[in-house]
Amino acid sequence: QRRWDSVLHYLVGSTSEGGEDVEDPPEAVVHFLERTGLMQEDPEWRRGGKAPLVITSRGYEFMLLDVHVQVWQFVLQYLKSLQMKFRNDKKAQEIQSEALLFLICLSYCRVGEAYPADALSKDAKILMKDFSKFGLIYLAHVGGTTLFYPTRVAVNLVAASNDEESPIINNSSGVLSILDGEGDDDGREEVNPPSSASAARALEASLAEPVPSSSHIAIIIQTNFQLCAYTTSQLHVSMLGLFCDVQSFRRLSNVVFYHITRDSVKGAFKLGITAKQILRFLKMHAHPRIRSSNHPLVPSNVEDQIWLWNRERTRVQFEEVYIHQCQNAQEFQAVVTYAQDRGAFSWSDANKLRVFVKYAGAEVVVSFARRWRSRAAQRRARESEGRMRQSAYS
Repeated sequence: QRRWDSVLHYLVGSTSEGGEDVEDPPEAVVHFLERTGLMQEDPEWRRGGKAPLVITSRGYEFMLLDVHVQVWQFVLQYLKSLQMKFRNDKKAQEIQSEALLFLICLSYCRVGEAYPADALSKDAKILMKDFSKFGLIYLAHVGGTTLFYPTRVAVNLVAASNDEESPIINNSSGVLSILDGEGDDDGREEVNPPSSASAARALEASLAEPVPSSSHIAIIIQTNFQLCAYTTSQLHVSMLGLFCDVQSFRRLSNVVFYHITRDSVKGAFKLGITAKQILRFLKMHAHPRIRSSNHPLVPSNVEDQIWLWNRERTRVQFEEVYIHQCQNAQEFQAVVTYAQDRGAFSWSDANKLRVFVKYAGAEVVVSFARRWRSRAAQRRARESEGRMRQSAYS
């Protein structure tokens, strides 16, 4: 858990947890963060040397995902990198199959129990070292023997245990849909992520302690938009600060208080975080007492307001247009009709004889207006010439 937390700390840029320095993740993991688009070189860096890495909008989205989905993203990218590493497609497929088989076998292991590395194949030993960088495995050397200990993240990665628990990840398509950001976030939909029974029991046991474990967080949302989070982790505090008002922050020994405001939520939207991801995070980490009651995980007025704040972004749409100034009512009507027939019409003002046309179709409409004016001028010239002749005859 500490190894994986070090990755998240590196993402948000925090360097300490509970007064202790957090170790940086391995260089290979840092490359993964950059390769997956979760971090990038600071575009505002003006000093000499290599620019430091900063979190991207996709990285902020990643922070609010469930830990198992986060690890799955690393695993999927790791499998893709294996395909790029080996030019031989057959060898790459063998390694990928070995990796998936290894992950499935880990789901049948017990947390904290030692397993000898000598029982693994040559390729599996390479995978073992790589998985240890992600926090899936803890490696230990006892004498001349290498042992690996599966972590709780690895055991629960593929499916939950066999004790009346729903699978944490039922299939890879569900994971991919979350990672790819599928689904329309403009309309409201039910966001109620499942919670495994083992995770709930572990959280309840942690909350019963005088000082809860830093790996656990339990959130209670009040109808007055106050957020109470039972946690001692600085990482969790930083994550809540993504969409909560940091100026309203208050802290006790085992609980922190925030306030959810319009400005704080809209600030999260600017970072690339969606309303759906905020609500999923709040419901995913809801307090066990709320889960066991008939109350909603997030009060309905708070959930409705977050969706309304989200819709404020799409209430006004900007469109690039060209303003054509007509000379008379006849030209105005002709240009409006032509623009509507061509699908280039945007808006018009009959009083000021202005026609707003979409910029992509502006050239065609302006050409038509010039031709119309030319024909109108020719008609006026012929009419004027006819009147002059009629006047001369009379």
